[in-house]
Amino acid sequence: MDTIKELFYGNVHPFERDIKKDSESDKLAKLILRHDAALKATMNENEIELFGKFKDAVTELNCLNECEGFISGFRLGVRLMVEALHTDE
Repeated sequence: MDTIKELFYGNVHPFERDIKKDSESDKLAKLILRHDAALKATMNENEIELFGKFKDAVTELNCLNECEGFISGFRLGVRLMVEALHTDE
């Protein structure tokens, strides 16, 4: 029951994860940052602003996709629990 209370009070954030040092996620994040900096170094002020808007839109799309994936996974988990509890006996 503690998890339900924590969820109610906004203390559960299933989308937040720790990234371990030298993991694939860590390496990819560092690569993205390097490419971002290199690309910005070649841009003028207007291009940097447009690129920022592009990244914001990509981030928003990723968040929506992650939310939909979470909902689908949660629903699948509930269906599995219902099936596990249902007996034909």
